[in-house]
Amino acid sequence: MDVIIVCHTEFGRTKNNTVIYDKDVKEGVSLGVPNLIKVADRYGAKVTFAVMPEVVEYFPAGTGHEIGLHIHPGWGDFEINGEKYTVGDSYLRRQCDTSSDSTVLKDYPYNEQLDMIRVGKDLISDSLGTGPKVFVAGRWSINDDTIRALIKSGFSHECSAPAHKVSGHYDWSRLPRICMPYRPGPDYQENGDLPILIMPISQTFMGASVNPEIIPLIGLSWLRSCFLEYYRQKLPLFHICLHSPCMCDPYFIDNMDRLLKFISKFNVGFKFASSIGEYPEVSPRTDILPYIGGMNANLLRACLNTFQRRRASLKI
Repeated sequence: MDVIIVCHTEFGRTKNNTVIYDKDVKEGVSLGVPNLIKVADRYGAKVTFAVMPEVVEYFPAGTGHEIGLHIHPGWGDFEINGEKYTVGDSYLRRQCDTSSDSTVLKDYPYNEQLDMIRVGKDLISDSLGTGPKVFVAGRWSINDDTIRALIKSGFSHECSAPAHKVSGHYDWSRLPRICMPYRPGPDYQENGDLPILIMPISQTFMGASVNPEIIPLIGLSWLRSCFLEYYRQKLPLFHICLHSPCMCDPYFIDNMDRLLKFISKFNVGFKFASSIGEYPEVSPRTDILPYIGGMNANLLRACLNTFQRRRASLKI
């Protein structure tokens, strides 16, 4: 089994085990990146850093790991747990003429998406000395025009998909929960033969992306169980994602270390995202057995809270 780690590289901090995308906190990049590298190097793991254009000057030199492109278009204010933050990219905002301030790529026409992607790629190539081939969209949001623009710009791998999920700003609902890399057709959620490989993020039973930032809600053991679900079926790829600011927090550093330590005990190969090719066709299935041992207090608490919210909304 191949394992990839894709780090969305942006400013920010943590508070109460939650990432806050605070643009004033540059340590989300300058400290988060080397902290993740220390953990990864301990286990021979390889990291693909999807870098936002606005953070390029704070990205450490000579990491020895892969660099991709991460685009958060537009400009908008958000709030989580009472903490306010801004989504967008200050560099792209200065360099690109756009018809909207939307924070999701799918809201932009093809030519504007193409411009943002090209401007971001050129900056990374000029500043960091490498032409990115791997792309991650901010807020997981792409559409068919995004794929066209990525191909036009020379990208070979796309890593934005939380498989089988949908929200107001993204739609990956037609992918199965366990989804291996595929080449899209004119419809980005369908198999085709376009020259780009979409590599969905691995998903746990009950639909959480494999990301250390979710551990406070579902527990580390649930992510380990997901790995075992994939591994027991001999699936070819396990895709972990995370955001660089979480690697400034000892809690997340420790849990990422424990996750990689567990995975490294198995017959896996850590790879850069751009090195992944097409695999022979597989037929994944839901395997409940690994999750029986993965039940934990965090997960049970989250399930109870969800039930209570639904009960309140239904006035039961």
